[in-house]
Amino acid sequence: MVDTTEKIRILVLGDSGVGKTSLVNLISNTNSKPCWTVGCNVEVVLHESRDNSEFIELWDVGGSSVHENSRAVFLRGNYHALILVHDLTNSKSYTNMIKWALEFAQRGETPARRRISREAESTLLKSIEIPKLIVGTKQDHLWSRSRYTTDRTGLMTDLNAQIISVNCLDNIQYKGSYQQQQIANFFDQVIKHKKNASNKFNRAFRSPTPASSPSPSSSIFSTLDLGFNF
Repeated sequence: MVDTTEKIRILVLGDSGVGKTSLVNLISNTNSKPCWTVGCNVEVVLHESRDNSEFIELWDVGGSSVHENSRAVFLRGNYHALILVHDLTNSKSYTNMIKWALEFAQRGETPARRRISREAESTLLKSIEIPKLIVGTKQDHLWSRSRYTTDRTGLMTDLNAQIISVNCLDNIQYKGSYQQQQIANFFDQVIKHKKNASNKFNRAFRSPTPASSPSPSSSIFSTLDLGFNF
């Protein structure tokens, strides 16, 4: 049975050229040739689980600094999860995921290049309560597991995100793989998180007496092994 209520929207962020579009094409089983994303590209995936099936929208936002001002329009949307993408052969793209998470937390209102205190950054990262997934691409080009996954910012733990790595250009290897199963599990968690959030809102809305705001719940994800296939 397909759920016809509000579609689940997942935002995909990362540096330009890290493989966001290739990742979205891999997940959505799209055979089109990846090209530079200008603005935003949306792919819809029908995710089937044991309970039901739901449509999931993957919002692939261009990472070029040239479009920084227009990008804020997409960051202000209503999203149910966040996927941060980095290139396993590019250490800077890994560090820059913190910049992307901060830009999302501020909904693009504060320019990413403007520095704020470390304490403020940590608070902003912890305020992102939706499920988060970190995906390392170009796994087939990686020759050292540890070289490009060092947390130089010391803020990655504040994201409390699940971590996987993939080769976006090998559809055959991806099907039935550990990576595909982990992404499917992530989608299941996103659906569960959305339903729980909706139930909390509805209970509070129907309450006949004023109720105190619920405290932010802890993230449902923990960091997993990278799952490299050599």
